[in-house]
Amino acid sequence: MAEQGLTKKPATAKNHIFAIGGGKGGTGKSLIAASIGICLAARGSEVLLIDADLGTANLHTFFGLEPPKIGLSDFVTKKKSTIAGVVVKTGVNNLKLISGAKDMIGIANLSYGQKTKVLNNIKRLKYKYILIDLGPGTTFNILDFFLISHCGILITSPEPTSIENTYRFVKSLLFRYLRKTINQKLVKSLIDRGVRQTSGQKFDSIFDLLEAIEQIEPNLGYTIASYLSTLDIKLVINEVRTDRDRAIGEKMALVARKYFGIQIDFLGSVSHDANIRKGLLQMKPLMAYFPHSKAFKEIDEISQKITPAYQLDLGFSFD
Repeated sequence: MAEQGLTKKPATAKNHIFAIGGGKGGTGKSLIAASIGICLAARGSEVLLIDADLGTANLHTFFGLEPPKIGLSDFVTKKKSTIAGVVVKTGVNNLKLISGAKDMIGIANLSYGQKTKVLNNIKRLKYKYILIDLGPGTTFNILDFFLISHCGILITSPEPTSIENTYRFVKSLLFRYLRKTINQKLVKSLIDRGVRQTSGQKFDSIFDLLEAIEQIEPNLGYTIASYLSTLDIKLVINEVRTDRDRAIGEKMALVARKYFGIQIDFLGSVSHDANIRKGLLQMKPLMAYFPHSKAFKEIDEISQKITPAYQLDLGFSFD
């Protein structure tokens, strides 16, 4: 149903999709995705992890697995007719995995048709919880994977570069969201010019964009601002070592509300743990060394905060 130039899907969700991203590599997205999956599965839910770090997939290593013989590329290239056909076991009860692509040149740059096929089939999978582990960067493919989720979880570390990349990811995500949602061609052109920073036009914040949209289409800016409030975005600070590190999450949430006009909920922080790196280097399954750590307990608490019964499907169909 269209609403003043916006398109929105009805509430038809049969699963709960979480996308885990943030823009910068090395922040621990895969570790947190795998750990949340383990926590949810331990409570008896059927959980599916999807390694969407196309080109450099490594989610299987957290379970001590060799690279699976089948993966997302087999579905993309039609070697497997269904996406369910590339699901593999992780060795953890109730927890399955779709490994990232293997041996496929250019897989990180899926065509629009390939991306549409993958995204729409993910949305149809019948698992209670689906966790999508995204790669670094702000390409359209990564942003679109994030946007099919019912809840997006941003992972950052206390490092200034990581924080800056997270803000950049949010800005790119919101512009992409509006570009996919608004029907008016003139407004879409305005967004594109702002994103590309051509013609001397640059939007430093969503408020700048909404003000420009108001000049073209009165009242649409207010409608868009209201629509943005439906986005469900969370934040986790990983690798924290001090109380100052822990305070960064709340500060980032405040900045997001001020400059982006959206609510970002701070879920909590995850402590630095040298044993985690040691275990990963030794290629041990996560369950062999992680569950007894403080970091795992913190992730378990985070997993309990993100599992309400979502009623609305706020993702895109990409039809």
